Amino acid sequence: MLYLKIAAIIIAVPVVAFLIFLAVPTIAGLFVNPNKLYEKDSPFYRKMYVTLLRIAMFFCRVKIHYKGDEKMPEGRFLLICNHRSNFDPIVTAIAMRQYNLAFISKEENLHLPVFGRVVRRICYMPLVRDDPRDALKIINHSAKLITSDECSVMVYPEGKRSFSNELLPFHAGVLKIAQKASVPIVVATIEGTELVRDRFPKKTDIYLNILEVVPTEEVKAKRSTELGEELHDRMLSVLGK
Repeated sequence: MLYLKIAAIIIAVPVVAFLIFLAVPTIAGLFVNPNKLYEKDSPFYRKMYVTLLRIAMFFCRVKIHYKGDEKMPEGRFLLICNHRSNFDPIVTAIAMRQYNLAFISKEENLHLPVFGRVVRRICYMPLVRDDPRDALKIINHSAKLITSDECSVMVYPEGKRSFSNELLPFHAGVLKIAQKASVPIVVATIEGTELVRDRFPKKTDIYLNILEVVPTEEVKAKRSTELGEELHDRMLSVLGK
């Protein structure tokens, strides 16, 4: 009888923990407008979000190696990075949690149950692909988040995941966010996220590296297309090694 009780407790504890894991963001999401672009970051939702991500990555057996933080600028910035997996923004949000990043993501992600509402409340923004008017709206909103000192902004200039792991051409228009907000551009690379799904339950090492910070003066002095080509080449020179 005692063994049955012990077995029941062993089974019940993870089940209850999992239900709580789902219940907290689900209830919190009910207080979020699923169609609103938020202008104020929420410390509560952000703390909850990062905590849930860290728990999820623990069970996914992901180890994050983050390097180059000493290069980070003071104040707000635009962060760009290559994009290989759905794990990219998760890993970045965890590793760089002290910077209150607001991500620009494809529209579908912000309509996902629970997840979409939570990230919307921490100023994540949906982008409708191939819609110039929507792109301009998001660029302006991103610049406002930065200049109001609510969040720094993260964007993947490739515009979509690279399933071949090769660096895709940049959509340089997103760099106008930094130009409008008069902030530096932080250039990063990420490697290893594309392996998580195939390697599980084995451990996966993921490497997020800050390559360089492009100063505000250089950002504003160049056309976005020229700047995009230069940053693409710099990122490619590292990822190609």
